[in-house]
Amino acid sequence: MKLSIITLTYNHLQYTKKFIESLYKYTSDFELIIVDNGSTDKTVEYLKSLNYDNIKIIFNTENLGFSKGNNQGIEIAQGEYIGFLNNDILLYPNWFEECEKVFQKENAAFVSPRHINPHYDVTDENSYIKYFRKNFKYKTPYQKSFDECVFSCVITKRDVVNKIGVFDENYIQAFFEDNDYKYRAIEAGYGIYVVNTACFFHFGSITSKKLDQNLENNRNVYYTKYPFAEYLSLSGAERFQMQVTMKHYNEFPMKHIYKLYCLLLKVTNKLKGTKN
Repeated sequence: MKLSIITLTYNHLQYTKKFIESLYKYTSDFELIIVDNGSTDKTVEYLKSLNYDNIKIIFNTENLGFSKGNNQGIEIAQGEYIGFLNNDILLYPNWFEECEKVFQKENAAFVSPRHINPHYDVTDENSYIKYFRKNFKYKTPYQKSFDECVFSCVITKRDVVNKIGVFDENYIQAFFEDNDYKYRAIEAGYGIYVVNTACFFHFGSITSKKLDQNLENNRNVYYTKYPFAEYLSLSGAERFQMQVTMKHYNEFPMKHIYKLYCLLLKVTNKLKGTKN
């Protein structure tokens, strides 16, 4: 089994149906692990009716959150690669193959296709492939990017998970657990990449916008663990938020301290490699 895909569901059956149709259309040699987090609509009945021989389903009686649900999936995943895919996305031809090329060339921990959602333009689920091919032109097939590698659709490898561990379940219900995972990967010497030759269409926050996300709690957990994390952000959004909520961080000296930290981390990783 090359690829294990883990998808969480919590109501919104109409999106799950579209996702599964798109997944089977544009993906091969995979197993699908669905973790239902206590759906109360007809999602459970639909999942029980699926007649594919490569599906495993876990039914939770309550919503255990993004981290715990994905960790349940990781426990039973058998693939060399592991994908974390939302149930409110649509995929692109050869999306996984394009991600796999990065792993074959780089010491990558996480690779994501380009993210497209309705906020980009007037595109919709019927035209996103054409829209991407027409409007998104890049000089390189992939690039390093902490922010643009998003966990709505991301691939990692089993050996990466074995090295850095699983999702931190202190994040409830969702948000910041993905950045935590990426940051741990960077500390372990891996790269974070986004593919410029494939995309996925994301309807966006279909489930999470109706849940109590405990955002401030999750933010505090993240920045307590990783006080330098704001300087990994390309967009600057997280940097701005942190400066607003934690004004004792001064950007100028912190930026130089972070650069020194990265240098020391690089040297440490090289020394570890030499010893091995």
